[in-house]
Amino acid sequence: MSRDVTSSLLTLPVELIYRILDNLDGFTFLCSTRNVCQRLNYITDAYHRYQIITTINLADNKIHDQGIAYLTAALKNNTTLTTLNLQCNSIEDQGAKYLTDILLNNTTLTTLDLSDNGIEDQGAQHLGNALANNAAIVMIDLQSNKIKELGAQNLVHGLAFNTTLTALDLCANEIQDNGAKYLAAALRNNSTLTILNLGRNQIGTSGAQYLAAGLKQNKTLRILDLSENGIESQGAVYLADSLTNNNALTTLNLSENSIGDQGAQHLAHALTNNKTLTILNLECNEISGLGAQHLGNALTSNTALTSIDLGHNEIGNRGAQHLGNALINNTTLISFVLRLNEIEDEGVENLAFALRNNRTLTTLDLCNNRIGDNGAQHLANTLINNTTLISLNLRLNQIRDHGAECFANALRNNRTLITLNLQNNEIREKGAAHLANALSDDCTTVATVYIRWNCFGEEARERLMEIAKGNERLKLLALP
Repeated sequence: MSRDVTSSLLTLPVELIYRILDNLDGFTFLCSTRNVCQRLNYITDAYHRYQIITTINLADNKIHDQGIAYLTAALKNNTTLTTLNLQCNSIEDQGAKYLTDILLNNTTLTTLDLSDNGIEDQGAQHLGNALANNAAIVMIDLQSNKIKELGAQNLVHGLAFNTTLTALDLCANEIQDNGAKYLAAALRNNSTLTILNLGRNQIGTSGAQYLAAGLKQNKTLRILDLSENGIESQGAVYLADSLTNNNALTTLNLSENSIGDQGAQHLAHALTNNKTLTILNLECNEISGLGAQHLGNALTSNTALTSIDLGHNEIGNRGAQHLGNALINNTTLISFVLRLNEIEDEGVENLAFALRNNRTLTTLDLCNNRIGDNGAQHLANTLINNTTLISLNLRLNQIRDHGAECFANALRNNRTLITLNLQNNEIREKGAAHLANALSDDCTTVATVYIRWNCFGEEARERLMEIAKGNERLKLLALP
């Protein structure tokens, strides 16, 4: 007569337990096997996955606060974890409190991602308390939570004592101008933070003024994102003034702030003296040809800036002319974005002329303008002799067969261009055939030419690929 035998964790062989653990996902392994009994703790301590675990990615798992309670209990004595991703898990203030228990004692966790959760001011207070005592954390991502000015104040309290945090992401919260005021105060004394993202926080002109004052005294912050904050022209004036004195900041994102020509003028003046800023994003700021003129004047003498984004403004032909004149003398700019700026053939002619002598620009984005065959011809003629440009984006313009033919001829002589994007133009099969024929020549060195979504149907694909001798550099289907 047989009897049922029930095995327990107290009697199962270690080898069998290891086989069970091998089949568990990371979250289940941590939360279901730790602190069950002393014997299982000993076994998991010696288990190879537990000994080498450095990264846990639990993004978008609907863990909620209770799941965080289980996770933090399991990680209480862990000494290997360095990166924890808890993005999009409906974590609220209580969950933040549970995480604080880890941060107060943990000496290995360096990166914590809490973006896209529901953490409010109380949760920020818990995290601020942890920051004040933690000596390991380097990066915290709190993007897209519900932190307001009080929460910002609580985090700043932690920053006053923390000596390790280098990156803080508070994008898409609600700290507004008073929250910016607290963070500005922290910048005056903090000597470790190098990256700060405050985009989409409604800080306005007043918030920009507070931060500008903090930047004047700060000597460590390298990257600052203030995009989509309603800073407007006066806020840009304050920030420009700070750039005159600041010698640390290398990247500034002011996109979508309605700074206009006046703001551009003051920033341009700051650029004539600033020696450290290398990346400037002014996308979508209502800058016209006049503002472009001020910026062009600055680029003529500036020797630090390597990348500038002026996309989605109102620069037009007049502005393109001034910027083209600047490129003739500029010796440092590598990337230039001018997409969606109402630039036509006349404006492109000036840019093309500048590229004949420019020896530093490698990336030019002219997507979504009004460039036709004449503009394409000017650019193509420049490519014949240009030896530095590696990426040219002309997507969403008005280039037709003649323009495509001009580029095909240029590609036979150019030896440096890697990517040419001609998608969404008005090129028919005849023009595409010129490009295909150029790519059939082994002497051409361009890596990729994108021509999808022009004025030829998919039925032309086989014919074009036959002309190109099957060369996959001609992208008729793939996206860039």
